[in-house]
Amino acid sequence: MNELGLTMGQEAYAHAVADQDQEREFTLLDRQWTQLGGVLGGEYNYATGLFASSLPYEGVGHLLEMGCGCGVASVMGALAGVPRVTALDINPAAVRTTELNASRHGVGDRVTALTSDLFAAVPPDETYDLVFWNSPFIEAPPEQEHESALAYHFFDPGYGMHRRFLGEAAKRLAPGGRLFLGFSYAMGSAERLKEVAAEAGFGVRVHVQEAFTVPATELGTDPVYAAHADEEQQVRIDFTLLELTR
Repeated sequence: MNELGLTMGQEAYAHAVADQDQEREFTLLDRQWTQLGGVLGGEYNYATGLFASSLPYEGVGHLLEMGCGCGVASVMGALAGVPRVTALDINPAAVRTTELNASRHGVGDRVTALTSDLFAAVPPDETYDLVFWNSPFIEAPPEQEHESALAYHFFDPGYGMHRRFLGEAAKRLAPGGRLFLGFSYAMGSAERLKEVAAEAGFGVRVHVQEAFTVPATELGTDPVYAAHADEEQQVRIDFTLLELTR
């Protein structure tokens, strides 16, 4: 497991739970978005915008956004001309938020949002030209259970969800289809991801990455932050869009 990622995830999750009843409006990619209570957003929207604006929508006939949250990638894909978009999330509040944002931006007729545990809610033979999951890349201990819908946005115990997702995604890609994951090398478990990707027949490559440094003291007082800082007491953080290739 990634000690830095787990510490950051636990603190971010506690903050998200404390604020989960609040509904918000936010600006991202020069558009206004709705965020219902119980849905992750806020300070995490920068990575969402980076990933959603970097996906190759051109020529895509059917886009799947797994773990859709506020539905940003689904809406941006539809606005870019994708005629059919499926948005899935285990959190019903996220599904409703995606529906609201799709209607708000005039693409409600192209976006179908469904409550689903990974691929469970879609037909077994349905395939996609482009699959994207801004995955819960913080690896938690295998025995840890998800105590709320919000926890699914942060943690993947033992990378079990990644293993299930990639195993199914291998069968869900249309000929020439492409698969992308939102990730962070600073916070995720890169070797574990490489392992479960290989089990499903995928390699991993960086498609887009943005990195920056943050003073350890700004991240918090936990000794983990100082332990992962450089000589100038800066911690390197990245947001990385990965393509999984076959």
